[in-house]
Amino acid sequence: MLSRLGWLLLALGLTSLMAPSRLLAQENKIMEPGTTYHGIRDYREVMPGVLYRGGANNGRGPLRKEQLEALCEAGFGTAVYLYRTGFAGPSTVQCSKGSLRYTTEGWEGKGRAAVDQQIYDIIQTKDKPIFIHCWNGIHATGAVAATALMQFCNISPQEAVAYWKVGIAPRVQYPSVIRSIESFQRNPELQLTPEQQKQFCPQFQPAMQSRR
Repeated sequence: MLSRLGWLLLALGLTSLMAPSRLLAQENKIMEPGTTYHGIRDYREVMPGVLYRGGANNGRGPLRKEQLEALCEAGFGTAVYLYRTGFAGPSTVQCSKGSLRYTTEGWEGKGRAAVDQQIYDIIQTKDKPIFIHCWNGIHATGAVAATALMQFCNISPQEAVAYWKVGIAPRVQYPSVIRSIESFQRNPELQLTPEQQKQFCPQFQPAMQSRR
């Protein structure tokens, strides 16, 4: 039988890469998880209706205007670049679904805390979801997603590290990033209710004892 960790990886890894996102409208099937759209690569759902992740795939820089417009049309209200390289400053793009605000935050320390605060505010106010990205959608973005799942969905450090490693070759599973995940401390002021966790956290089977 699968352990809790096994079920978690199934829910957070395979499901997020293969199943259509609950956020996106039927006509936007090109933006299903795991696809590349207007240079947005490795798109994945993290917390349904709240948090999504990916990469820019345009070199060492932020998203382009057409990529931001695609996210806006997909229903996002905020996009966050987790580096600062090439970032010209906060901006807002308009689309038929409304608008999207594009900002930057660091992926460690205060930057990670700021992203968690935005996630919490989105849940409390029922606002549009947030898209976080780095260059390739794996290292920094995965780390912020992993600790967000620790903060809001109560997964363990071991589970968070295992989640981060999905899709990352062993030779680039950097110890410094692993340590940053393992040492993450939850903010008690950003706790979700059990009802909110049931609605917004990925679902996986309860822990099960392996048969001998």
